[in-house]
Amino acid sequence: MSENFEPFNKIGLCFSGGGYRATFFALGILSYLDHIDYKGKSLLNSVKAISTVSGGTLTGVGYAKAVQSPDYDFKAFFKTFYNTFTPDNDILLKSAIAKLEDDSVWKANPYKKRSLINAFALTYTKMPLFEGSFELFEKDKIKQLEQVCFNATDFSFGLTYRFQNQGYFGNNPLYKNNQNEVNALRSEVQLGDVIASSSCFPVGFEPLVFPDDYFKNQDSRAYKNLKGLNNFIDGVGIMDGGIADNQGIGSMMLINDRIKDGLDLIIVNDVGSYKMLPWQQDITKVGKSSTVKRAVNKILKYFTIKPLYWVILIIGVLIILLNNMLIFGPSAYTGLYIFGSVVLGMGLLLTVFGLVASVIKASVLSRLKTIFKKNIPESLLDDILTFQKLDISLIQRMLTDRLTSAMTMINDVFLKQMRRLNYDLFYSKEELKNKRITATVYKLNGLKTPYSNGTGYNEAIKPVPSQNLESVCLTASETPTTLWWDKSDIDKNRMQTLIACGQFTLCYELMDYILNLKADKDKHIEDFAEIDVLYEALEADWILFNQEPLWLLDKLV
Repeated sequence: MSENFEPFNKIGLCFSGGGYRATFFALGILSYLDHIDYKGKSLLNSVKAISTVSGGTLTGVGYAKAVQSPDYDFKAFFKTFYNTFTPDNDILLKSAIAKLEDDSVWKANPYKKRSLINAFALTYTKMPLFEGSFELFEKDKIKQLEQVCFNATDFSFGLTYRFQNQGYFGNNPLYKNNQNEVNALRSEVQLGDVIASSSCFPVGFEPLVFPDDYFKNQDSRAYKNLKGLNNFIDGVGIMDGGIADNQGIGSMMLINDRIKDGLDLIIVNDVGSYKMLPWQQDITKVGKSSTVKRAVNKILKYFTIKPLYWVILIIGVLIILLNNMLIFGPSAYTGLYIFGSVVLGMGLLLTVFGLVASVIKASVLSRLKTIFKKNIPESLLDDILTFQKLDISLIQRMLTDRLTSAMTMINDVFLKQMRRLNYDLFYSKEELKNKRITATVYKLNGLKTPYSNGTGYNEAIKPVPSQNLESVCLTASETPTTLWWDKSDIDKNRMQTLIACGQFTLCYELMDYILNLKADKDKHIEDFAEIDVLYEALEADWILFNQEPLWLLDKLV
């Protein structure tokens, strides 16, 4: 650490993914930084860089855009953001669904594939909070925030895809050898598309395609030049930043390297949970039902011409002919003509259906056999074919176990392992000693974690978290990962509790940071006078938070 180290002068913020849970925890973090002063100015004024992911990107983009406004005022931004997303006013999901169903929207935006994620992108783009393009953050136009980075993941190389104003726009393989072509268009990327890209979580959404879904004028020379490059000619799939790095730590490390003398403090604000529901095997007993082969054959037998169809057809014809020949009486009966016509129609319909179904069945089966033989190695063919002899209930068990284990691997094991690796990177950097804070949404909820014997509270911070504060934190930390409010969220005031949780958690973590900083013999800080003043202010706020966790939020709204 350099001898001239001064904390709080240059701050970097990481906002994790996690739907609205991340969005409003991040808003709470920003609001408390604005509230607390250090050396006569709010700590928010010292924030020089942000790195955001998924739900955190909604807050990050909104804030970064607001800072660029000539009449920027944080409290005004806070109220606008808050009022936009209150349960009574939040129409994000409703608007996106409406756009998805509206043919005129896609006629007006023919460059975009009709998909749910593009419907969200178009919705974000029309919201005043997010209107505009990446041009706002060009180096010569940037104001307080020197560097902004909104993280996604590419599906070409499996790397973090960075929408950022400095460094590679995208990542090394997609930018380094294509700088001229990418730079010609980067300022035109809409902020709404950036948010959609960063929050495009798997299963819930399909990928956006870069550059296809991002630029309206696809007849421009700049677009054609980029689209003609080998890495972009088929389009690059872009999805949620949390796939590669849900905390935005990797990008902040790169930002720290780019900033002269590095950042003085990096605050990682994380709503990603350490919790993981254990995989449960299916213990249902497998009974005898029917083999796959028998079941398939039973279904296929309906897709053919049956003798019964011909019989019905002939009966209908005979009824009409015999009635016409006066076999049933001295004159033809109208009722018999009608009845015969109905029977004839049914027979004809069934026969045509059987004929068409037979042709389709033969074509489909022939195609499937071709695909099967082409894609299954000959050595495995006999083994694969034996599956048709298995009981259907056993096949169901096999498929269920594989599906649930795969989902656990993707949504829990993989993402949590990535989380551990990124934190290992963060805390292994010796040059970041005394320069890092991690604020988690569940830190103060009073629950023990699998990784500690207790709550992990700092005993030097008084008072200990009150039951009321822990309850608010628990409610916030249990918010599901969604981009909408459901009835349960509304009943539990999730939005308010998340903002308050961000506020009092950061207050606590700043106190903890200062106490640890003062205890470190290698801190390289001689004068703690201003830091002590800051601590006293934090302590006073902490007392109020324990008495009334939402007191600061009440002042802001």
